[in-house]
Amino acid sequence: MLAEEFFAMDTVMDITLYETDKSDESLRDVMTEVRDRIYETEREFSVTDPKSDVSRINAANGEWVTVSEDTWKLLQDAGFVSDDTNGAFDPTIYPIVRLWGFTTGEYRVPSKSEIEKELKKVGWGSVETNQADGEYKVRLSPDTPGGEIDLGACAKGFLSDSLSELLRAHGVNGVLSLGGNVQTVGTKPDGSDFVVGITDPGDGTSIYKKVIARDCAVVTSGNYERYFEQDGVRYHHIMDSRTGAPADSGLASITVIGESGLYCDAYATAFFVMGEERTRDFLKTEKKDYKVIMIRNDGSSWQSDGIAEAGAE
Repeated sequence: MLAEEFFAMDTVMDITLYETDKSDESLRDVMTEVRDRIYETEREFSVTDPKSDVSRINAANGEWVTVSEDTWKLLQDAGFVSDDTNGAFDPTIYPIVRLWGFTTGEYRVPSKSEIEKELKKVGWGSVETNQADGEYKVRLSPDTPGGEIDLGACAKGFLSDSLSELLRAHGVNGVLSLGGNVQTVGTKPDGSDFVVGITDPGDGTSIYKKVIARDCAVVTSGNYERYFEQDGVRYHHIMDSRTGAPADSGLASITVIGESGLYCDAYATAFFVMGEERTRDFLKTEKKDYKVIMIRNDGSSWQSDGIAEAGAE
């Protein structure tokens, strides 16, 4: 076993690798590849690095920007989830997120007029993509001046899928904990499944419950992860594109379990914004393959059928 913890993509990355009889390289060599992949992904998607694809798109003033295939593909997937959830997931919410200070660290409650002004820049329809002659190009529509994207709500999910493929290619099992995103690959050396703890949003540190996870993603979005308080009110970072304010859906956290880290990541954000009733209706008709645990503001919870809990009969 080899475990490493380091900081990247504005969060703590906790990587644990297990050698199997199919491993074709040392765990240290694989860990080096994992670390390199993480930093490469950060350079592509960082909203604060002026050289990243995302920053270049934001700074292009409506001009076409040539991006990597990864960026182009991630934008396609982000667009699908945005359409699928009627904008509950919307990476063009970045002007609003910044207005509240969640990227600058200068937290504040903006005025209604400020919010209305920034909301005019929000809307996934402003993102345009084009693929031709082996090049991938993206722009923000000139009809939406000041629009900006931030792929932070799905980039770690994209990364966990990429790292899972890397580990499987080397015949290595492991657990990838990327902030609120956990991805399991294979099993423990003794053949048993991994166990993932779901954080109690009431204190942000203790474990609310534990679930059994084999070859799947377990992604949590919650109001305890990034927030500030003003005049006794807590304001968290998950914004509702309809109001330009932190989502007030009655949920403290939501965990989505499924095969794809990318989609679990994006849907976790969307479902938090949508709230319990809309999410349960959505799961009935659209996404039956996803399992969900919703923890309400009062500490009670609801979860999908078929979730295997550690220690449960």
